[in-house]
Amino acid sequence: MSQMELPASQCRHLLSLADAALKDLEDSHRALEPSPGVKTAGWLVGHLSVTGDFARKLCGRPSICPVEWRASFSPGTHPSHDSGVYPPMAALRDALRAVYTDLAESAPSVEAGLDAPNPYAPARGGFPTAGAFLAYLMTGHFAYHLGQLVAWRGAAGVGRGGGSDTIAA
Repeated sequence: MSQMELPASQCRHLLSLADAALKDLEDSHRALEPSPGVKTAGWLVGHLSVTGDFARKLCGRPSICPVEWRASFSPGTHPSHDSGVYPPMAALRDALRAVYTDLAESAPSVEAGLDAPNPYAPARGGFPTAGAFLAYLMTGHFAYHLGQLVAWRGAAGVGRGGGSDTIAA
């Protein structure tokens, strides 16, 4: 079993949970801050897409997300309250699904470069190697921001009604 098989399996599971979190998101939700300090749905979905795309780069894969998205969604950026700065929600949702589907499929075959220093210097303290950072991006980082999106849905009242609208592990 490859070093990335377990993180890839967890990534696939998180992606299956993401469908419920992405359901019913509309363009009007992109810059909605339902309560102070809650990140917007547009930023969360865009940030996951861009950071997942960076993880794919660690796997030697070409970008899926447009380069222009990095200015809005890379680490260190902040959510905007202007929905016009974000791509359409459908494009953000589609990118997230494409990025993590490809990441989960391609990561297990990566062997070379995983022991190299983490190319994202601010995270080297916790994730000193490219492989450690790749595993984190596919699992903990994905789960953390997916959880924020679930909290956003609750605060914004999106998908209330129980049943298939709820997200379960």
